[in-house]
Amino acid sequence: MKKDSELLALFKIPDIKVFVPTLWLLNNCMRDDYYNAHVIIKYKVIENYFNGDSRKWWDIYNDMQVKRVSQKPIIDKSMAHHEDAFRELIKSFEQNGFDDNYPIIVNKYLRFVDGSHRLAAALYFKIPYVPIKCVEEAYDMDPEYSIKWFMENGFENQKDTIIKTYEKIKKDWNK
Repeated sequence: MKKDSELLALFKIPDIKVFVPTLWLLNNCMRDDYYNAHVIIKYKVIENYFNGDSRKWWDIYNDMQVKRVSQKPIIDKSMAHHEDAFRELIKSFEQNGFDDNYPIIVNKYLRFVDGSHRLAAALYFKIPYVPIKCVEEAYDMDPEYSIKWFMENGFENQKDTIIKTYEKIKKDWNK
């Protein structure tokens, strides 16, 4: 417990930037049950954006976003229709990489609370380290978008793709 409090105290240092390995953050957030499978859907969108911009993945992404926003009052309602902003983020990453001024927000367990689009882009562009910031308001937040969530919300056809893509990402990063 002492180590946890020391780690969390690190984030209270003004203007500190903490970077973690990108793949480690994904693995930590996915846990053993694909707990943040929505990152993989966003990764698939980016992958297809550069390989023909298939509408299929944009449609899945848009349906997922609408469902997520409708279920979580804490999520900004503008996120339900976020395709244009996501396209802009992809272009920004392609041109400029990860903007360190916008760290991924994590909870006290270093699982992300906000920044899944940026994490997906960092994975796609193979950015080795990403900035994170832990804020007290996020300590107890741990949004679940696991395989179970996908199965319960009409996205059961994506299960195999999520698992295979996650395994491919890990394999590609470990080369």
